[in-house]
Parts: sequence; C-alpha cells; structure tokens
Amino acid sequence: MTRPLDPVALLTDLVATPSVSRSEGPAADLLDAWLRDHGLQTERLDDLNVVVRLRGAAPGPTLLLNSHLDTVPAKDGWDTDPWTPTLRDGRLIGLGSGDAKASVAAMACAVVELARQGLPAGQLIFAASVMEEVGGGGLEFIKDRLGPLDAALVGEPTSLQGAIAQGGLLIIEGCAHGRTAHAARAHEGVNALPIAARDILTITDLPLERQHPFLGTSTANVTVARAGDRHNVIPDRAEFTVDVRYTSAYAPEELFDLLDQATRSELRVRSKRLMPVETSPDAAIVQALLAVAPGTGLFGSPTMSDWVHLRGVPTVKIGPGDSERSHTPNESVALSDVTRAHALYRDVARRFLAPGAAP
Repeated sequence: MTRPLDPVALLTDLVATPSVSRSEGPAADLLDAWLRDHGLQTERLDDLNVVVRLRGAAPGPTLLLNSHLDTVPAKDGWDTDPWTPTLRDGRLIGLGSGDAKASVAAMACAVVELARQGLPAGQLIFAASVMEEVGGGGLEFIKDRLGPLDAALVGEPTSLQGAIAQGGLLIIEGCAHGRTAHAARAHEGVNALPIAARDILTITDLPLERQHPFLGTSTANVTVARAGDRHNVIPDRAEFTVDVRYTSAYAPEELFDLLDQATRSELRVRSKRLMPVETSPDAAIVQALLAVAPGTGLFGSPTMSDWVHLRGVPTVKIGPGDSERSHTPNESVALSDVTRAHALYRDVARRFLAPGAAP
C-alpha cells in the first residue's frame, strides 16, 4: 500500500530532532530512514548530507532541490521548548521550523511523489545538506559530486516568493594605528580610538549609490569594534570589522578601494568568497515557477544561503516561512505554507523537466 505523504508530520519530527550546525547526525538519520521507508534509494555524502537521485525515462536537464538540515543554536526568549514542536493558530513553533526544515520536509515529499509518478525525462537530485549556517561540509563540499546541474531550487524561508538575486558578503578588518602613552601625558602619544571613530563614521556615511534592480543599493556597516584594555593608557591600536553587503553593481575590489581611500586605518580583506548571485527572469527555472504559480513575486534577497555555492547555475531561492522569523525566539511556520510548498516544488520540478507538461 502506498504510504500517504504528510510534510507537516515530517517537519514535526525534524523539529523534534535537534540539529544545531555540526550536530546534524540524528536529523540526517531520521530523514534518510523516512526517504527509504517511502521507497527511495539514498546516498550519504560525507556521512551527513542526504542525497536522492531520480532519473527520467529519457535524457533531459538536471534539476537540484536543496535545503539544509542544520539550525543556529537556540537563543534566550523562547516561550516554549525550542525542540518541542508546538501547534498554535495554524503554525508550527520550533527551532528550525522555517529555516529551513519546512523546505526540507516539503522537498522530501515532492521527491517521493515524483518518484511514484515517474519522471518523463531528465534527472532530479534532492540534497538535504548540512552546516549551511556556519559553512563547512555541506553543499559547498559535495556540489561537484552531484554532477553537472542545469538549474536549482534552494529552499529557504521566502514566504513562497521567488528570490532571483542574492547579495554578496565582503568582510573587511580595519586597524587604526597610534602610539601608546600614559593617559596623564596623552600629548606624548597618539590615540588610535579617535582615528578609528572618524573612520567608522566615514564608512557609515559612505555613499554606495549604484542600484540593482532587485537588491537596491549596497551597504557597509561597522559591526565590531575593540580598543584599549586600561583606563589610564592611551591605546596604540583600535580594530573594527566592516560587514559589506553588496550587489553585482560593484566588484569587491572596487568596494575595498572605496573604503581604503576614504579612511586612515589600515584595511585588509578577511573574506570575499561569498559573491552575489542572480538568475535572469527569462531562465527556464523561473519560467517554470511562474507557469505553475503565476502570482509568485520575484525579488532580491539580502540574506546568505547555499545558493552562493551554485554560482553559474540558474537558481531560484524559494520556500515556506518568513525570513524575518529566522534565528529568532519562537520561530514558526504556517502549516498551510508547508503544504503549498510541497505542491510547488513538485509542480515546478515536473514543469522544468518536462516543459510541455500542463501547469
């Protein structure tokens, strides 16, 4: 007898299984067993990443469905136990419910249903990956073993709207240099703090005016600052970190030069590997989405996701849940959105892999 598919039940079990980044083993085991129990063959890449491959009856494109099993740690402020799924007012409350176990559950159900129906053409790969929140042994490390990809859906909380652009992240470390002295003889030294303070204000006010059609303008914000360790010593260095969220309107080297020329502090790039990504509205995966869900809005997402590791692969980031609730106490997702996501992933995959199919 064919077992019924219930993405909410699977989501409930996943939320009840803690999977803070680097501790995803039990959740991966649960999902693996669930998929096999529903008749699918699974692979375990680097032990923790759960992968399913469906091959169609004829050659065709390859579509990846990807979301992540890991969560951030639980913060203070929860009204319920973060790992006890709680139903309230049509929502499921629990850590990772929206980010991104709802997407995992909906994708898993879609893949089982497509396997039962049979793919007419192409290949569908489902990868429930790990360490998305921290970087490490997840999609970035297994992507090449998945083989060539023609398109992807990345499951993240987007209120089931389609993100076709995602900003990049440039992290810059700044250090203002001075000369130490006793605070009673401050004139004998050079206080690094005012130098850093002026540079921080300069960075805060620096105009980055180039517009991206979906992401708007880039931003540069100083998010960490540290200097001195004694009240009676003039500090000879003051350090700060700049978080730059940028669009393809700027190259990272160009942004660094803008900040470097505007400040006195010594700057260095700590990370520039998380580049902006975007997909043309005319791409086949976007058109497949709009064909099956004509009311879907297209937008640019400022938050990071594993999409960054699919650079060059036409991708839409879309999933149940509200991004604003991610990483917050009492995180929750609407049950109706989880059910809708199951159907959406199924229908978009079918449409992309068999373009002549009716929406």
